[in-house]
Amino acid sequence: MSLPERLRSITPSSYRGRIALAIVAALFVAVVCVQFALNVLVDQQVQSAVEANLRQQGQEIAATYRLRGYAGVAEAQRYMPGTQVVVRKDGDTVYWSDPVAVLDAQAVVTEGNLEVTLQREASAGLIGQWALPLIIIGVVLIIGGVAWWLAGLASRRLRREASALAAQAEAVAGGDLDARVEVSDDELTRVATSLNAMTERLATVDQRQRLFLADVAHELRTPVTAIDGFAQAMADGTISTDEGRQEAAEIIHEESQRLSGLVADLQVLTVADLDAEPVREPTDVVALAHEAAARLEAAAAERGVLMRGPDAAQDPIVVATNPAHVQTILGNLVSNALRATPAGGTVRVSATVVGATAVLAVTDTGVGIPSEHLPHIFDRMYRVDAARDRDSGGTGLGLAIVAGLTDAIGGRIEVESAPGEGSRFALSLPMGGA
Repeated sequence: MSLPERLRSITPSSYRGRIALAIVAALFVAVVCVQFALNVLVDQQVQSAVEANLRQQGQEIAATYRLRGYAGVAEAQRYMPGTQVVVRKDGDTVYWSDPVAVLDAQAVVTEGNLEVTLQREASAGLIGQWALPLIIIGVVLIIGGVAWWLAGLASRRLRREASALAAQAEAVAGGDLDARVEVSDDELTRVATSLNAMTERLATVDQRQRLFLADVAHELRTPVTAIDGFAQAMADGTISTDEGRQEAAEIIHEESQRLSGLVADLQVLTVADLDAEPVREPTDVVALAHEAAARLEAAAAERGVLMRGPDAAQDPIVVATNPAHVQTILGNLVSNALRATPAGGTVRVSATVVGATAVLAVTDTGVGIPSEHLPHIFDRMYRVDAARDRDSGGTGLGLAIVAGLTDAIGGRIEVESAPGEGSRFALSLPMGGA
């Protein structure tokens, strides 16, 4: 087992234990450092005091030797236990005592032709040696108790807030998208704010999904009702003439085509929602623009609209992208432009390079889009003119598909429009990676 694993194995599992351990460890290190500093300071003070005392005693020993000689010094030393005394006269040793272990305090006193050297151990004594360690131990115990109490307060608050976050997450998982957690001013603020924001986004998505499903159900109901009604009329003989049956069959065919178009759009939208990474390959977007214009040229001619694609002599513009997605995007944009352009108008599909971006634009001279609708045109089932779109075969999903596929291929879609003047939808694709 490695050292980090061993440390993790002995680390308390509870927040309270971890907080208390961290506080005690930090304070213990601080107290040990303070003790070390105090010990050094005390030792220095004790040694200075002992040496000062030795100097005073050295002066007294010198005076005693002058008055009473060797015997006087020997008698005086009896009152200085643990002290080594050496007396020299004119450089010759005239008195010395037996050495006493290792002595770290020394004083040398010179009085005329006498030199007195005294040595003694600089010790603060038993009480002085153990006082600080005992104080340290007591302080650590007191700090440990206070730390445990404070850690308990902090961990209880943390548990309460974590429990609130967990309760909200469980409520959201259970379908309650109205659940919110109180945002406090502490370390969990970011978590609480993010969780509330996520819940709000989920609630918004859920609401949009419900509305979308309701709109889809409504759109499906209309053609299904028409098909069922005319089929029933043909079956029970309500429609008895050949002309009536022919008209009913045409209506059934038209509604079936409308239903098929809606189902196809839903399939494409589902693919875009799956967020699968599309396969990218070098693609000539000029050729795709040509194809989009040519594919709907006949439909444009039937409506009396002039369809124009890129110039035939235009050089290729190669982009690393998914050609099928780009084809679908251009097809939806051109179809929308045709529905919005009255007879005598023009729809143009172009491909250009702007800086490091390829721009595919679909421009029409149609009715345009009022400014209040522009923020919503890429929403699912949103129609600027619902009656006109239904009459012309629109499902309300075309621009939602455009937005979804554009995100999938890493592009950007922009729109410019003015009522009565027409619209311009521009798909921007990065040139890098081609």
